[in-house]
Amino acid sequence: MRKHTWLIAGYVLAAFSLSVGNAQQNNLESRTVRSADLERTREIYRRDCLVCHGASGDGKTDILRDRDLKLPDWTDPKSLEGRADQQLFNVIRFGKGKMPAERVGRANDEEVVGLIRYIRTIARDEAMVRPSAGSSASKR
Repeated sequence: MRKHTWLIAGYVLAAFSLSVGNAQQNNLESRTVRSADLERTREIYRRDCLVCHGASGDGKTDILRDRDLKLPDWTDPKSLEGRADQQLFNVIRFGKGKMPAERVGRANDEEVVGLIRYIRTIARDEAMVRPSAGSSASKR
């Protein structure tokens, strides 16, 4: 009987862990940046991201050219296609390759989520500004 109880407890714990993980994933993707937090998000971007990713998010900065590194061009909507918010969160929070982690003392989880939303708007904003292939601006 005792073995059966432990087995059930294990299944319940596993199911709970999976549901919490899914809830955290869904919660992350459904969060939005409040306008009051936008300036803080921009401040964090300027302080911690701009030096490599550039003011426009195109990833074409002198520091990267000097180190022969290439970053995705966030002004291109395709650069973030297929990348889930959780994937971006993990790269920002924990770092990847030569990209350093964004420590909790510099940006809390909500602020990292704000960075993700901000990065995603860079491509949308640039796409709206770029002239289309058939416009008169591109025919000059």
